[in-house]
Amino acid sequence: MNIRKEIRKLSGPERLAFTNTLLALKGNGGYDKYVHWHHAVMVPTVYPDEPQDPDYRNGAHLGPAFLPWHREMLLQLEADLQAITPGITLPYWDWTLDAADPTNSPVWEQSLLGGDGDAADEFRVQDGPFAYRYGNWPVPAYPEDGLPGAGLKRQFSRLVNSLPTAADLQMAMNEELYDEPNYTSSPFNRGFRNRLEGWITQKGDPQVTTPGSQLHNRVHLWIGGNMLAMTSPEDPVFFLHHCFIDKIWADWQAQMMLDKPALAPHYCPMQDGPTGHNYDDVIKPWTRRIREVMDITALGYAYEPASPLTKRPFKSPFMA
Repeated sequence: MNIRKEIRKLSGPERLAFTNTLLALKGNGGYDKYVHWHHAVMVPTVYPDEPQDPDYRNGAHLGPAFLPWHREMLLQLEADLQAITPGITLPYWDWTLDAADPTNSPVWEQSLLGGDGDAADEFRVQDGPFAYRYGNWPVPAYPEDGLPGAGLKRQFSRLVNSLPTAADLQMAMNEELYDEPNYTSSPFNRGFRNRLEGWITQKGDPQVTTPGSQLHNRVHLWIGGNMLAMTSPEDPVFFLHHCFIDKIWADWQAQMMLDKPALAPHYCPMQDGPTGHNYDDVIKPWTRRIREVMDITALGYAYEPASPLTKRPFKSPFMA
């Protein structure tokens, strides 16, 4: 069983092994395909009467496949890393623990991912193993995304000024439906997936306390730089972020199995949904189907520390 730990639980040697293995994968040419895959999935997966636009829904975002697609991507990366360093696992970054002081999160320490970019140097990251000046993590320029010049870029807190809190995350955990038709990113579209992806804003829910994008999306925006575009896996923090997103989904799945086991697999659509988002659809460009990535135990991994679960009290179906 592969155990994925929160970054604060990594020992010094574990941190070094993780960053060195990422650098080795980058060096042997095995990393850049993840950037390509994430960018290439940006094709519309829409109904005939919907906008033919990947920003409306695509194979990995703005729809139900958001969580299964990224779970499979994490599995692919973990396998590639283990081919270099047997037994290594992906860590996750619980950003709710850093909401009070995100700039000083341990994820940005020199021994892990390095810190913010320097505005005087086109926002290139200046320290840590992935800094441009060391030449070990080549990232091309993306002038079309406002990122001229090569090198890993970050722009902390320029588009949103805070990370999500534990209270923000709890609103997602309180959702009892995975998704609902028409499976969009509307702020009025209920469900765990849409809430966690970050599309349920103050416009759709007055309980949301911060303006703009939430949860998953908000973290991308707070980090900025290369995390702003669909080539966001250029920044290795992408995977630590999505590993936490995957843990949140696994925690929600476990909670739903405790509360409503008869309604498993706690996913929709089962069929007749947008192409690539149905329960039996293949997760492209790979071979597994969505139904095959629903159970992390069957997939051979777990998260530590485990989140405590308590069966929720009965709620009357007549209660709004």
